[in-house]
Amino acid sequence: MVKLFSNSIFAHIYDMDDTVLTDSTYSYKGQPLRITFKKLDYQIQILHRNITRDTREIRILLDGIVQTLTFDGNRWCFAETEDNTDFAQAIWNAVCLRYRL
Repeated sequence: MVKLFSNSIFAHIYDMDDTVLTDSTYSYKGQPLRITFKKLDYQIQILHRNITRDTREIRILLDGIVQTLTFDGNRWCFAETEDNTDFAQAIWNAVCLRYRL
């Protein structure tokens, strides 16, 4: 277990070894991404189809935890918290590179 962010929903991010999911857990397997943020590597799987520049919300699987990223008009953030907007923006930047947006 890696301690990453204190006082947030990301207080405990688990290694991929701790993730127990079957292939049938999600109907859409999504695009896998790897991202490095603040010298830590994360495995991300995009659970949302048809992402365009006009997309305002995407679901991702972040190190085994389903998260929703939302666009507030200026920046991307996690739907459950206002914290970690830089991390959410870094994830969106990786998505943009993958989909060439």
